[in-house]
Amino acid sequence: MGSVKSRRIAEMALKRLGSVIDLSFNEMYLFDPDSLRFLQANRGATENSGYTLDELRKMTPLDLQLKMDRGVFEEVLNRLKKDPMSYEVFETEHVRKDGTAYPVEVRLQLHEDEYERVFVAIVLDITERKRSEESVQRSLESLINTLSSLVEARDPYTSGHQKRVSELSVAIARRLYSDNDKYKDIIESIRVAALLHDIGKSAVPTEILTKPVRLNDLEYHLVREHSAKGYEILKGVYFPWPIAEIVFQHHERLDGSGYPRGLKGDDIRIEARIITVADVVEAMSSHRPYRASLGMDKALEEIIQNSGKYYDRKVVNVCLEVFDEGFEFKS
Repeated sequence: MGSVKSRRIAEMALKRLGSVIDLSFNEMYLFDPDSLRFLQANRGATENSGYTLDELRKMTPLDLQLKMDRGVFEEVLNRLKKDPMSYEVFETEHVRKDGTAYPVEVRLQLHEDEYERVFVAIVLDITERKRSEESVQRSLESLINTLSSLVEARDPYTSGHQKRVSELSVAIARRLYSDNDKYKDIIESIRVAALLHDIGKSAVPTEILTKPVRLNDLEYHLVREHSAKGYEILKGVYFPWPIAEIVFQHHERLDGSGYPRGLKGDDIRIEARIITVADVVEAMSSHRPYRASLGMDKALEEIIQNSGKYYDRKVVNVCLEVFDEGFEFKS
């Protein structure tokens, strides 16, 4: 379509779409599906970006320095072209004319009828939202560290155990999921659950936790309760992931021989299966009050011998790959 005609059509589209959105608070852009050049923008767009409308009409969305690979952006556009009734929502980053960057949420849709065919992008500045999220994250991290330290304060002989289990669990998860952003939530849940997996031991008498000889049956039973105790402690704490349930399951085994519920196979969450392997490797390779370290070779031999029986075979294989590539505990 000609530039004059397309501009008039874009202006008409903007006027119609403007009736359903507060243009003074959100940025709104219309751009051509083929050239990607901006056809129109509202006052919110020009004021927040710092560009005039004439300047924007010589630009494309990528000229706003979207923190997005061009290929990825074009994939999004192609999906929308195939299904004009759909829309995409994603977070990225824009850079103003003066060079300042700000996080945005973009809602993108192809507007198509007998009169026009244009992409409509509604852009929301989410700077304040991000600040709030960062504040919440700092508070959550402080809570996690405080809860994790409860066990170490009562059981100094295993100081650092939860941190080391978390290190290995995350290394396994990242390799298992190729460190893909799509799985960042599950990786983060594994990190946090591993940091807290033994919190139930805070309910076990200190003299049992630090006993320098093997435990008797009653004492061992009390220690075994730490998974359920951990669940009871954590179930009332808000996390954006099922941390209490993962902690509840970290001593379950694939064949049902674990505790406290004797879960089998896929009834055990993958997060718990990962932490289980990391927990066994760290515990066997470290010193305990009642024994010296059994060594890393013995620890890895254990998970190899019982791969598919007690431990998830895929998790075991990935764990071995991680160590083959030089993984070492930091703490």
